[in-house]
Amino acid sequence: MGWKHSRAFPKEKGLKLALHRIGGTRFRPAPPLLLVAACSLPATGLPVTASDESSGSTARANTAGYEPYVTAGIAAVRSSGARFVDGADAGYAALYGSGNTFDAGAFDVGFTVDVAAGVRLGSALRAQLEFGVARAPDYRGNTNYRNAGAHQPSEAELDLSQAFLIGFYEFPDWELSSSRKVSPFLGVGAGVTTYRLSGYVQRFPDPENPFGSLRAGPGGEFPFTAIPDGRGRNRSWMLTGGVSIPIRERVQLDLGYRYTDAGTIRTRTGDITIVRYREEGTRRQIHVPINETTAELQTHALLMTLRFDL
Repeated sequence: MGWKHSRAFPKEKGLKLALHRIGGTRFRPAPPLLLVAACSLPATGLPVTASDESSGSTARANTAGYEPYVTAGIAAVRSSGARFVDGADAGYAALYGSGNTFDAGAFDVGFTVDVAAGVRLGSALRAQLEFGVARAPDYRGNTNYRNAGAHQPSEAELDLSQAFLIGFYEFPDWELSSSRKVSPFLGVGAGVTTYRLSGYVQRFPDPENPFGSLRAGPGGEFPFTAIPDGRGRNRSWMLTGGVSIPIRERVQLDLGYRYTDAGTIRTRTGDITIVRYREEGTRRQIHVPINETTAELQTHALLMTLRFDL
């Protein structure tokens, strides 16, 4: 957003935003213990045979009661893309002021760690309560304020935690060979997503007029606009599908895909911080109250989960 947008305050609408990073401390995924465990189980335990799998499948089909289980998993997650626009009008100025002005980008690939407890309901159904935490995806975007140049990078950090109640339907086994079978499954779930958005900054390194209101500082510092943080809790839903691979008699490796609609994330109504540089090189900082800004968050994930029958 160029400083010349300031003349739209407080009576006119227009300004802009930015995002990138998640939750202060960047998350570094631990070594892939699940993969190590999955690879080591067949080596340390009894080999899976056709009779093991068929007996397990038969036991499942003949189960009259409830069979509990627990899971631990890891997933690689990427967003569908995000576009920050003006949110609800709280009586202040709008950051963008037009449907043609926005901050568009995406969250980096991140990792989630999740645990769950569930129960098998007869031969083909099971249900589980799952909790997961994501601390990797950073937002990288670009705003399109007028006269601010084509390159207007934005960044922010996002922390997410999610809780879902998920129902699964397991299809009949697929026989891959005489000694190996897999069980396809589909699932649907509903729950809540809790988020915290922070460190949202929009920078202007290449304005159309490098000697105008968006001029760089005496040391080459870029002018920028910092957006208020945001946090909240949304109702969410998800769809998933994949296959279960027997590892040992009561251990399954689940490999799957998941789509999640996590609802709308928002920056709070409050002051943006506008930093610009005067012609003589001095720095000026202005605070202007604005309405909230919003973006829809949908994610795609590839999951690997170990499931232990109790």
